[in-house]
Amino acid sequence: MSKILIADDERTICDAFSRLIEKEGHHPLIASNGKSALKIIHEQHPDAIFMDVQMPGMSGLEALALIQQENIKIPVVIMTAYGTMETAMEAIRKGAFDYLGKPVELSKARQLLKQMLALTSTQNTRAEEPAEIPPATPGTLVGQSAPMQELFKLMGLLTTNDMTALITGESGVGKELVARGIHQHGNNSHQPFVAVNCAAIPENLLESELFGHEKGSFTGADSKRIGYFEAAGKGTLFLDEIGELSLSVQSKLLRVLQERSFSRIGSSENIPLQARIIAATNRNLESDVAEKSFREDLYHRLNVITLCVPPLRQRKEDIELLTRHFMAQASIELNKPVRDLETAAMQRISNYSWPGNVRELEHVIKRSVLLARSEILTIHELMMPASPQENGRPAAKDSVTHLGLAVRQALHEAINQAEQHNSENDIFHRLITYVETELISEALHLSKNNQVSAAKKLGLHRTTLRNKIPASDE
Repeated sequence: MSKILIADDERTICDAFSRLIEKEGHHPLIASNGKSALKIIHEQHPDAIFMDVQMPGMSGLEALALIQQENIKIPVVIMTAYGTMETAMEAIRKGAFDYLGKPVELSKARQLLKQMLALTSTQNTRAEEPAEIPPATPGTLVGQSAPMQELFKLMGLLTTNDMTALITGESGVGKELVARGIHQHGNNSHQPFVAVNCAAIPENLLESELFGHEKGSFTGADSKRIGYFEAAGKGTLFLDEIGELSLSVQSKLLRVLQERSFSRIGSSENIPLQARIIAATNRNLESDVAEKSFREDLYHRLNVITLCVPPLRQRKEDIELLTRHFMAQASIELNKPVRDLETAAMQRISNYSWPGNVRELEHVIKRSVLLARSEILTIHELMMPASPQENGRPAAKDSVTHLGLAVRQALHEAINQAEQHNSENDIFHRLITYVETELISEALHLSKNNQVSAAKKLGLHRTTLRNKIPASDE
């Protein structure tokens, strides 16, 4: 049994919360102002707190500030009848777990209570052994899986020479990090690393951006410009999205690689190419060569050594390591002391397919750390889809889980509504009808509204199916 503190000067609110808390199997504690709330906190150590903003003497926000100042690890939900943007923002800024407007929806309060108690349980369980989080070094490739170890070996070989390399992989896998890693650990790490996104530069400007130009060489060339090839010096020029180059620019790039020299637009001076060239693409360049959209001779010039960066779904054993790495990074960047995450949150992260790869995971963790209300990141704070997705649809196993969660949620909501309105509960028939309707609708969709085919898919007689179809759907 947990102890729940309700701090509010309105007796009706305290009574309503007390009934809710007792019904959930917990023990309510009552305070009518901030000062008495702090006394109860120090003496009885409640597991969760619901606190009003407007109370005589010390306000709820003032009490919350003192709770945070004393580093008391108890989740606090702030309540107020004067719901303004400023109050809500101030409550969250001062460390409130959440914010409830009045009149309070008991179903929402019940949900928050469960979340707070789950957080308290997690904190108590892990208080003695803080999780070890690897040092947060921005721009570092992270991975212990076999595919990543093979990639690291190839990267190591390339640090001993200036050989041209091609990095392939889906969007978001970290191709630029691979290129930077090769450069930073190579012999010319003190030289410039110049990254160019070939897809982001308009074609009519790309040649000038790459090779530079002389003053007056074309309309708008008001001054001499040093291009990326020249700016890279003896360092590394990283050409990202190389597959997006037009055939015209591909031809000029091929000549530069063959002759190891280039000229600024409007100049006849040959400038030696001293930089190592590393290219990257998320396209299948062999297919592009077959379709004549990418030059075969350029492909072979770039493809001296190929490094394939695996998608995250092919190295799932790295997901937890990456999660903790990004969590540590975000904690420092956002100044949020998040040091661990609950088991359910890690399971959801591990089970997701991550179509956006490492970049998607990094963004999810960063957004989630921003929303974290304590040192433990909970499953409710994860800013990601609730279930794994494959090709835009839930995986078969997860569909059953999702259905179970939906049924449980609908059941609880229906029971609450029936109790509040003292009405008859017909949830069983409503849920059965809902599931039947969804099944029939999907079967008809897959069968292109052919009732015979839909009945066969569902294992029903056609007459049975026809009787169950609403008149408007026939």
